[in-house]
Amino acid sequence: MIKPLVTREMRERARRAPNNWLHVVDPAHDSTGGVPAEAVIGRYLVDARGEITDQYVPNPRYQPREITFENDLESAMYLVQRGYEEKQTLVDAVLAADLVLPADPAREPRGHLVMRGDIVDVFASEQARPRDWPPYWHRFRGVELAVVVDALERPVTLLVTAQGGVQFEIPGELLVEGLRAVILD
Repeated sequence: MIKPLVTREMRERARRAPNNWLHVVDPAHDSTGGVPAEAVIGRYLVDARGEITDQYVPNPRYQPREITFENDLESAMYLVQRGYEEKQTLVDAVLAADLVLPADPAREPRGHLVMRGDIVDVFASEQARPRDWPPYWHRFRGVELAVVVDALERPVTLLVTAQGGVQFEIPGELLVEGLRAVILD
């Protein structure tokens, strides 16, 4: 049995609902009118402290929804989310990808990162970026992003988002290590 990866958003939801079950919904499903049973991948037990436990129950009624991927990164994200690939695959896919990141219009394109605390928002495609965010965006190749992250003098986490809301957190140092491994090979 392959368990869905636990995200920061899931941990935050669990803290608000101790002694409960946390349902994991497939982000490829449209849940605007509610979450149908076939969209729930499974559920994790949340303990009294609001922490997600290792106890996981898959949903036998779950029906994966097919989606058209814009690029190899989105494809890799869905394969990792569904347990068909290892998380390291994401680092390689991010390094090879053409990424979309928020930009500050007052600063030089591709020479800066817009951050929320220690989070760098990264979108796997134009279709993945939120429509309700400011209209300023710039593109980075994954290797370029790794170089910029390496130049920062503090740790950051990349929040990589694909279509349908599939998200993964990748520590910035993991991306930099991936770049170094490619260079040394």
